[in-house]
Amino acid sequence: MSREKLQQLGMDLPLFPTTSVGSFPKPDYLVKARADFNKGKITAPQLEELERKATAFWIAKQEELGIDVLVDGEMYRGDMVAYFAERLPGFTTSGVVRSYGNRYYHKPIVTGEVRWPKPITVDWWKYAQSLTKKPVKGMLTGPYTVMDWSFNEFYPDRKATCMALAAVIRKEVEALVAAGCKIVQIDEPALSVRPEELAIAIEAMHVVTDGLDAYFITHACYGAFEYIYPGMLDMPVHNFDLEMSNSDLHMI
Repeated sequence: MSREKLQQLGMDLPLFPTTSVGSFPKPDYLVKARADFNKGKITAPQLEELERKATAFWIAKQEELGIDVLVDGEMYRGDMVAYFAERLPGFTTSGVVRSYGNRYYHKPIVTGEVRWPKPITVDWWKYAQSLTKKPVKGMLTGPYTVMDWSFNEFYPDRKATCMALAAVIRKEVEALVAAGCKIVQIDEPALSVRPEELAIAIEAMHVVTDGLDAYFITHACYGAFEYIYPGMLDMPVHNFDLEMSNSDLHMI
């Protein structure tokens, strides 16, 4: 069925197409520029120019490596949840909290009705796609993970928060599809955090993907997938991208 969907979309990919999760290392000049921007030393257009330069580098590198389905590398993003929360009305930002290892981020807080005023990633997708004839994935963080990695001070419970976010993220998917994006990856690294909430994550993904003409992938990392399998197979996506290196590959 997944193969048929790609063919329906007019995508002529190899039998085992290659791609990547999506987030690549930022070059030193961009790391410095992002720090300088936060200190007010450079302007937003100056930062964006370097983000575009880094994006072009990674598109070219993937072409050189022979990757089949490319990514933009997320040179314009920091944290995968905070990036979207900072651009959606209804969120405010907390202080710094620890997510895992030695990684810290400003945890978003839902303090009002979450809304989608305009596209967030579409222009970046268009720019990356303009640099190659190969397909470039659209990449978004899924509603369950955004909910799980945020504080909620507005909606009545976790499910209500998740479903509100799903409706908002669907609008971003619709905008990507309307722009010509045919493969969309919805990242859900929190998928197996609470196995008892798998049904919520699946229901939310239905809101995000149902009825849209695209090939959908969901990525999950740091997962205890054995606790949500085989229920996770009900996820309304065509492909799973599962990270297994942190478990020493034993799940393979």
